[in-house]
Amino acid sequence: MKHDWKAAGERMEALFKGETPDRVPFMLLACEATGARVTGLTLREMLSSPKRLADASIMTYEFFGTDNVDTVTPPYAGPFEGLAFAKVNGKADQFVWFDYKAPHMPEGRICETERDIENLEIPDHSKVEPWPTIFKAMAIIAEKTGMPPVFCPSLTWSNIQLLRGGESYRDVRERPELLLKLCEKVYESHIDFHKAFTAICGKPSQMFNCQYAFNKHMLSFEDAWRFEGQFVARYCRETDAALIVHNCGFEPYWEEMIDRFLEEGIKVVGVNGSHPLDLDYWVKFNERYPDIVIMGATIYVNEALQTGTPEEVMEKGRQVVQILGRTKKLALCPLCCLDWRMSLPNIFALRAAVETYGKYPIS
Repeated sequence: MKHDWKAAGERMEALFKGETPDRVPFMLLACEATGARVTGLTLREMLSSPKRLADASIMTYEFFGTDNVDTVTPPYAGPFEGLAFAKVNGKADQFVWFDYKAPHMPEGRICETERDIENLEIPDHSKVEPWPTIFKAMAIIAEKTGMPPVFCPSLTWSNIQLLRGGESYRDVRERPELLLKLCEKVYESHIDFHKAFTAICGKPSQMFNCQYAFNKHMLSFEDAWRFEGQFVARYCRETDAALIVHNCGFEPYWEEMIDRFLEEGIKVVGVNGSHPLDLDYWVKFNERYPDIVIMGATIYVNEALQTGTPEEVMEKGRQVVQILGRTKKLALCPLCCLDWRMSLPNIFALRAAVETYGKYPIS
């Protein structure tokens, strides 16, 4: 059956407008391994042209029957941002390619020394591959499906860890000013990222931002705000974009983080996370933030999806859909990316859960 992208788009639009969609949307975060598994193409084959990447991405999301679509080379400023920094700073040989999974940039190789940070060159995202290919593929996907491109930066901690490595945690205590200098360079790079994205895909109204500093096992809340949060707030103001927070960690500072953003005048429209794995928590979260869309909520890829049966996964999906779906602020979404060995029947069981139990009005 041909995938109905028009219905998917209407579903997602209603979700964020506070209207009633026909059913709970179903989302996935497909990645390089997912795309390779569905299409049989290697990563570099997919990146060989914007059209090939776009076609592979659409094929992957249609295969799973999702209500969202993106490139299967996730356009957050992760490994490919590391590659861009490596290229312009003479360290491209440090980047490790794989055929059927995400590439790898060993942490800390780009900014090993203070001098590296001082001399760090910012990549031009309109020229340094694979960003031009990815952005052009996103534009093709939007044209073919009618779905808006997903603007997905990653301010700032994941980039700090990528560039500086474990030394960044020592810097928090011993050399915070040096770390803030690196944060400013990451920020500058993301402003260029936004400019290159906008030139090809148009100005985004939302940013799906990967925020990893806000995990209790990583940094204190105040340090997370100092080295990440303040830059995210600044970025939202400068780009005039509403914020969707992605955090696939185990102990996110959800309430403290959202309250601080709201105090700063930042519009938070969605959260994408699975933890805590307590459905009652997410019920209370919705009561506290009734206008924020929950994309996830206890659907953890390394739990039932990995070890359970399709029947168990569908039952878990049913519980989430029937309890949280009534709020009309839920998209069922496993967190985080699907690895190569993930059970396909289990993934399809989640889609079956929204199709069976997620039609409005939800009983």
